Amino acid sequence: MIQISDELNAYRLQGVITFLALGTEQARAHVYAGPRPGFGEAPQGPLLASIVLAEPLGTVVDGVLEVAPTNEALILTTGEATWARIVNGNGALGWDCDASDLEGMGELRLPTTTLYAGGYTRILTGLLG
Repeated sequence: MIQISDELNAYRLQGVITFLALGTEQARAHVYAGPRPGFGEAPQGPLLASIVLAEPLGTVVDGVLEVAPTNEALILTTGEATWARIVNGNGALGWDCDASDLEGMGELRLPTTTLYAGGYTRILTGLLG
């Protein structure tokens, strides 16, 4: 098992923020229904919403990247949000993570995971450690 120093971890998380700021667009969280595929594999469920992430993405506090709340995004398809794919402004894959409401254990937390087409959702909070 590798252990890293707090200082290295802080630099690593700042690197994540820098990576997501790359590109001509803003970074996004693509929120999906259905089972989460293997890392980087094609989603099996429908895209429910594409949420523009705040810039900067968040702040590093006590060794954890706290994702900033976002503005609302239009819900494209009705479904139950289960996971999200984070991409930078070039569309390059950053990471996949679980999505939940505030009572769940997802790394990204939405107001509710039951999304209805034509409505709006947003990221309330998120963590990457």
